[in-house]
Amino acid sequence: DPELREKMQLLDNDCKDAKTSSVSGITGSEYYQNLCMRAVNQSIGRAIRHAKDYAVIILADARYATDLRVWNGLPEWLRSGRTKCPKTFDENISSLQAFFRKMKHEEGDSC
Repeated sequence: DPELREKMQLLDNDCKDAKTSSVSGITGSEYYQNLCMRAVNQSIGRAIRHAKDYAVIILADARYATDLRVWNGLPEWLRSGRTKCPKTFDENISSLQAFFRKMKHEEGDSC
């Protein structure tokens, strides 16, 4: 996207200029990361709308496990509820099935 590239370049130039002044800003790559994390957080919000909603959110990108800036871009409530995935696909499917069975059971108890 040429418009995005231009915006990122402008921010990078502003940051270089800010090093000699008291004004500080974000770089083009920080801007881009903020855009991406906003999109991720919006899609998470579409899955879980209120306190009694439940969903499985699978973040299948190694950066969520390896890049602290990306991880910290997620909401605190999501980071605190993190469950590390098992190694194999079958173990993950079993874990997901158990989660939904548990939630369905709890949902039945609250009616």
